[in-house]
Formats: sequence, structure tokens, C-alpha cells
Amino acid sequence: MIVSTSNIYDILMKRDEFLTTLTGSFSAVCLACMTTACSEDQMGAPSAMNTPAGATSGSTINLETELKAVNNFIAKNGFIVIRTATGNTAASFVAFSSVCPHAGATVEYKESSSSFLCAAHGSTFSSSGALTQGPATVGLTKYDVEITGLILRVKA
Repeated sequence: MIVSTSNIYDILMKRDEFLTTLTGSFSAVCLACMTTACSEDQMGAPSAMNTPAGATSGSTINLETELKAVNNFIAKNGFIVIRTATGNTAASFVAFSSVCPHAGATVEYKESSSSFLCAAHGSTFSSSGALTQGPATVGLTKYDVEITGLILRVKA
């Protein structure tokens, strides 16, 4: 096959157009990824959905199927509910906000030590929600619970 100078120019232009199209698309994808990544909170701050603003349908627990043993817990919808005693009375449960008062990150309950940990900055809280180590300066927000039949509801 004989390739003339004009054919090489056509091939180079097509390659150049291809590369421009490819890098332009790649740049758009990278920009979209960076925008999404930069908009996320890397500290683990809970979303608005996790912030208790009032009792919602997600703040109910069926005691027939959940929290059956002492020290069992459920974390959902911005609350952590722990069974502290046998029996299905309000006195057998405690409920706390899962939002750390320091910077709004999500607090986790540690069954093995019956304590709470905020992994974002290291604050720890006792089983009563009291602050045991900062940087937080106050304990966790405690909520009342009410039980109707076998349904526990967190009252926020």
C-alpha cells in the first residue's frame, strides 16, 4: 500500500480528533468523580436522614424479633437503642442519639465494653451516654422510649 503525504495528514487528523475526543470525555468523567468525592464528608458525618428530628416510622422496634437479649442493640435512623435488662418495659431500654456532639460524626456502640466510640475523632462515652474522653465536651443526647404491646418507639 502506498501512503501519500495527504493520506498521512488525514490519518493524523483522525487520530488527533480521536485523542481529543477521548481525553475530553476522560476529563469530564474525572471532573464528575472529583466533584462527587469533594462533596462527601470524609469525617463520617451523618446525613440529615440520620439526625433525629422527631419520632419517625424508622424509630420503632419490634421487640418480638429484635433486642431479645440484654446488651443487644440496634442503630438506625440516628438512634442507638440498647436493651439493659430483661422484660419489655421502658426501664429495660436506653436510647441515645448516634450523632457525636463534637462534630456530628456517627457514634458506634461497642457491645464488648458497653460503651460508645466516635471513630472520627476518638471521643468515647459510657453506657449511660456520659462523656469519658474528648474532644467532645458533652455526653450523648438521651431519649425516652415508650412501649406499646411489643413495639418500642423512641420519643425524640
